[in-house]
Amino acid sequence: MNIFLTCFIAGATFLLAFLLFFHPLQQNIKANRWLAAFVLIMGAAFVSTYLIASGGAYILNGLLLKCLNSVQFLLGPALFISILYFVKPARGFLAKDWLHFIPFIIYTVVEITGANEKESISTLSLFDINKNVSFLIRDLLPFQTLFYLIKSYLVLIKHRKKMELISSNTNQVNLDWLVQFVFMLLLTVIIWINDALFELPGLTQATLFIYTIAVFFLAWFSIKQKTIFAFKEKDIKAIYAIIEPDNRNLQETVTQDAVETSSNIASPHNVTAGAAAAKPKPKRLQAADVITLTARLSLLMENERLFLENELTLPAVAEKLGISIHDASYLINETTGQNFYNFINKYRVAEAKKLLASATIEELNILGIAYAAGFNSKTTFNTTFKKLVGVSPSQYSKEQKNTPK
Repeated sequence: MNIFLTCFIAGATFLLAFLLFFHPLQQNIKANRWLAAFVLIMGAAFVSTYLIASGGAYILNGLLLKCLNSVQFLLGPALFISILYFVKPARGFLAKDWLHFIPFIIYTVVEITGANEKESISTLSLFDINKNVSFLIRDLLPFQTLFYLIKSYLVLIKHRKKMELISSNTNQVNLDWLVQFVFMLLLTVIIWINDALFELPGLTQATLFIYTIAVFFLAWFSIKQKTIFAFKEKDIKAIYAIIEPDNRNLQETVTQDAVETSSNIASPHNVTAGAAAAKPKPKRLQAADVITLTARLSLLMENERLFLENELTLPAVAEKLGISIHDASYLINETTGQNFYNFINKYRVAEAKKLLASATIEELNILGIAYAAGFNSKTTFNTTFKKLVGVSPSQYSKEQKNTPK
């Protein structure tokens, strides 16, 4: 049974790696190709397990086994770099990224040039834990993977908060599926460590089943994933300047963006285009412009009810105002003290309260109210409504029914 599952998982991971590398929807291309590398390395680990269990490693003179053992030191780095590309699709491969490959390079050189041509160094002991258990070189792998899982989780949590700066509905782009996958891998690594060092009964037998579930979980969400930054090419760098304010390389782009849009800030209240052209607009808005743009923003929200657009984003609001994305973000933060997500959803919650207190609740269920108020999921609606109002939408509706008119 174990050998069957090992072969099955290896085949499934190779197929999934192929699908991720040549993603049919061509979404998040760089991220998916690194994720394909991670899945491929996972499959290689199961091939190694099969060769050891079947004795095939010795038929091949140990060379294939050594290669498979070496490539496993890329397991954690491949996942981490994939996640970096998910949260920053426009990033390039940086010089510091090569640091993640140092353990792989060191191990490969020692493995290939080792004195024993047939035996892998992975089974050499580094130190003894007790008289019955030794810590082997191969036992470094789960701890290296654990380190990268923690780093990956921290990156994903930061990404979730950053998405609230530019989008009013983040459930499609906050990468929660990757957070869940990281937790699933964490469980697998814990079982891996147990298998290597402790061999507690029950956990070892569950390892292959959990790997199987993890592969299918990743396959399901990989197919459903959305493009994280589905914005116009010209807006991407401005968005990065907002979510990565310490990135100096983007400051020149943002300044140029402000210059190009400064003429559009002229209000109908006698702000001349000549004055705007004479003096480029700084990144931070003048007090007079803040007043003018705040009035325009209020009209967009209260008269045009722009907040009812389910997929409303900061670039769309900036375009409506005729200013740069960076200036729109500054305007909202300066005048409301809120990020874009909270600013828009405050209007949506107010609209939902009106609908819940009116006869509309008799025609629409809670999900219908959520969509009518501009939300695109019941979960987001319930969470946001309770955060701002203090009670759930259904509880608020009951309270309104019981309140004397």
